[in-house]
Amino acid sequence: MGLPNVLNTGHSGMMAAKAGVATSGHNVANANTEGYSRQRVQTTTNTPRSVGSKGMVGTGTLIDRVDRINDEYIEKQVRNSGRDLAHMEEKDLMLKQVEDIFNEMDGEGLNRLMSKFFNEFRKLGNDPDSEAVRQSVREASQAMVSDFRRLRKEVEDVRMHIDARIEGQVGEINALATEIKDMNIRIKTAALGGAAPNDLLDKRDQLLRKLGSYMDLSMHKDNHGNFIVDIRGVGPLIAGPEVQRFAVERSPADDQGKPENALDVKSSSSANSIITHSVKGGKMGALLSVRDNTLSTIMERLDELAYGVSESVNQIHRQGFSRNGVQGIDYFKQMDTKHRAAEFIGLSDHVSASVNNIAAALVPDAPGDNRIAVAIANVQNLRLMNEGKSSMDDYFNSIVSDVGVLSARNKSTMNQQRDIQQQLGKMRDQISGVSIDEETTNLLQYQHVFDASAKVISVADEMLKTVLDLRR
Repeated sequence: MGLPNVLNTGHSGMMAAKAGVATSGHNVANANTEGYSRQRVQTTTNTPRSVGSKGMVGTGTLIDRVDRINDEYIEKQVRNSGRDLAHMEEKDLMLKQVEDIFNEMDGEGLNRLMSKFFNEFRKLGNDPDSEAVRQSVREASQAMVSDFRRLRKEVEDVRMHIDARIEGQVGEINALATEIKDMNIRIKTAALGGAAPNDLLDKRDQLLRKLGSYMDLSMHKDNHGNFIVDIRGVGPLIAGPEVQRFAVERSPADDQGKPENALDVKSSSSANSIITHSVKGGKMGALLSVRDNTLSTIMERLDELAYGVSESVNQIHRQGFSRNGVQGIDYFKQMDTKHRAAEFIGLSDHVSASVNNIAAALVPDAPGDNRIAVAIANVQNLRLMNEGKSSMDDYFNSIVSDVGVLSARNKSTMNQQRDIQQQLGKMRDQISGVSIDEETTNLLQYQHVFDASAKVISVADEMLKTVLDLRR
């Protein structure tokens, strides 16, 4: 084995040590970079040379590759856990807004105003000929009507807020999908060139975690090595160089809870591909669930309650006689349907025009007759709601209770999921995270290897000089 080969052996050791220093330095520099996976230089022995019958002598080392220390299974678990946590956090945000609407701690809510409305009719029963009490009855009625409208409008405002967030998230999904598609192309190009695109793979994983937080996705590679991202229950989102785009449009109500003029989510894969009710999980799944299930149910129940109050009071009031002896007057405006009843409920024109049109008596010209007023007051305790199972107070309380229970259950699950996410993050850090102490040790080791390899070159150089001096 010639001395030039010894020089090459030392040179190979220096190059391997240099690559190790560069890689450890890269790890240290990205120790706090979110989603970064530490890297490690893998070396292999160079082809040895024969020294006759005495055997073979090594010729140094070769840099085989730079590995990315990453566990795909843990990455998948982190991505799925992040999706579930994002789903619960988004739902918690919306449910808090709904809870605030029904919060009666700071003032009179609908429950108290309904009780006040019926209590004023009880007062009218005690003094059926009083115009002043009738004035109080009408004021209490107007306050109750206004709160029905307020509740429905504020629930509607939450729905509009959800639509705005859906529209914003569609734009974010489109941007992320396009970025991942471009990253796929860059990774494939680098891989074809023989390079290990470790940092690009980290970047793609980070983008996939962000994209996966919006909806339930599945990811795999096809037979040609193309990276495929599918939306579960919908179809491909990213397929190699192809990417689907989403859009939103306002549309009529449907039979799955989507309200009138709310946003539908559409996919570019087909002109009529509406995927609103197919999107599950993640932030968008949470928004659609709250909007089309929770809020739609609340508004339907508010409408049913408003319609029940209006119709039950009207049926009794029409039987009575006003202070002027007129029968057949509606107390509330007639509504043909329960739909949007909480929005359209209001006092009839007759009652709005004069409190003397409020009926208290069952027979005309009977100033002391209070039977109609008492009958209306008793409506409060009748089981007229929920197919004869609930009173009006109970029915409204069940609406508030259901919102509170749903919010509390989601919050409890969210806290558990946050713990799971933190645990998975620790597991990932144990595998892929950067240890400063370990990298510092590696740097010292590579430094010593570099110095020792340089010493090999120096010794070989001195030996070569000696050989050359012998020939003079």
